Amino acid sequence: MIFIDFVALSFALFAIGIAGVAASRHFLIMMLSVEVGIIASTLLATVFFYFTGSGNIITLLLSMWTVASMEVLALIAFYRYLAAQEVSLDVTKLSKLKN
Repeated sequence: MIFIDFVALSFALFAIGIAGVAASRHFLIMMLSVEVGIIASTLLATVFFYFTGSGNIITLLLSMWTVASMEVLALIAFYRYLAAQEVSLDVTKLSKLKN
């Protein structure tokens, strides 16, 4: 029964992430919604590998966490660049960066 609860939780987190991307045009909210989706996929993978007992989950988790941490670092670098250029973080206005 706990397996189904964790799967439902991961699908709910993924739905929240998708709703955040669909509902907002602000760059930071969209990136954080993508992070929520990555957390949901990590939770689902952890539950799947733990309850099925197949493979070594540590290698899979370390690779997922590495990708997620690199995405956060890229987000911070891109945000700092946009803040230095004094550009609005609204996605519809990001087309002004074409130079």
